[in-house]
Amino acid sequence: MSEIINLKDIEYTDKINKKLVFDNEQSSLTLLSFKAGAERSLHCDEKDEVAQIIEGLADITVGDRIYRLQAGEMIVMPAKTLHGLKAVQDTKMLLLRPKHTHS
Repeated sequence: MSEIINLKDIEYTDKINKKLVFDNEQSSLTLLSFKAGAERSLHCDEKDEVAQIIEGLADITVGDRIYRLQAGEMIVMPAKTLHGLKAVQDTKMLLLRPKHTHS
């Protein structure tokens, strides 16, 4: 069943806050919020992921480069490439992921 989803409808908490928007046998879409200074440590995934900033400003590391993304921008994090995030400001982000496990 279809429904309208407000992409800013997630609270900022002391930890990284996650809200599953969509999930099926092929992929998932997760809404996340990070308070300024919060970090997602460097890690690797088996498949490509896409991050889109909805609100705020974040430094996203992909491989050996750091990209500063703001609201309305997105980035592809290639499979088997180290990546992580640090929120420069309070940040809300969408994460699109195919089904996989973290390594």
